[in-house]
Amino acid sequence: MRYIFVLFAISMLAPDFVGAGGKDVELTVRVRKPFETPTKEVDYKIENLTRVWSPKSTAVIVVDMWDTHHSYNAVQRVVEIAPRMNEVIEKCRALGMTIIHAPSSCMDAYKDHPGRALAKNAPTAKNLPKDIGVWCHMIPAEEKGKYPIDQKDGGCDSEPGDQKKHREALIKQGRNPNAPWKSQYAVLKMDDKDIVSDSGVDVWNLLESRKIDNVIILGVHTNMCVLGRPFGLRQLAKNGKNVVLMRDMTDTMYNPKSWPYVNHYKGTELIVEHIEKFVAPTITSDQIIGGKAFKFKADTN
Repeated sequence: MRYIFVLFAISMLAPDFVGAGGKDVELTVRVRKPFETPTKEVDYKIENLTRVWSPKSTAVIVVDMWDTHHSYNAVQRVVEIAPRMNEVIEKCRALGMTIIHAPSSCMDAYKDHPGRALAKNAPTAKNLPKDIGVWCHMIPAEEKGKYPIDQKDGGCDSEPGDQKKHREALIKQGRNPNAPWKSQYAVLKMDDKDIVSDSGVDVWNLLESRKIDNVIILGVHTNMCVLGRPFGLRQLAKNGKNVVLMRDMTDTMYNPKSWPYVNHYKGTELIVEHIEKFVAPTITSDQIIGGKAFKFKADTN
């Protein structure tokens, strides 16, 4: 099986916002989504589709951008991507989108944040999916393809020396080196009107109570928490939300020493392709804040 991806040229130089005179601004997003071709030689082509969203009916979910991680390299990439991610979040908030911070297992750090009450007090939705409170490891559409990377080793790609020093530092700080996160990374600013929750039930209730149909997901890690959490791509896609992944505002847990033996960033690309084919379309951050899509400095792909 081989894949040929054809990109239709669409201007990506600046965000396209429509609206004036006090009216609700409209956000034009260009989503990337492969479609299956009927020929035997070509399996998928990519097309870019234009969608116009109201910011008031749009949410951004920031997934597991923790203050630290058990993987040294994962921490370094969070440090690199976070300033750009914060720009995106601040612009989305200014446009009127709902911002949901979801640093899993870190709710104690935010027990007094107004966003916790906003999440917990949202009325129970009449259409609350029965399994929205649990991880989702696969949706039926994914059965059409083959999962593109081997992540059974946990995906840590750190050098042994760096990883050893990092683990020792976490222990010295009194943290569990296997699950050291205690809060969201501080570079990502939280506003009092933002939502804070790691509950799929609360997030769904909040989305429904605010009549939010469109969801942008960013954060880490694409092949694990971003896909599988109760508030992640799979759950929202299979339950009918217009969910997209911001593909340049994410990272994977993939070790190049595992199949298919490509570099870390190519591993991320393979996961993004899988998501686009079988789970949800993707967009890039430049559609919100202009400029160019983000790329890690070490990414030479």
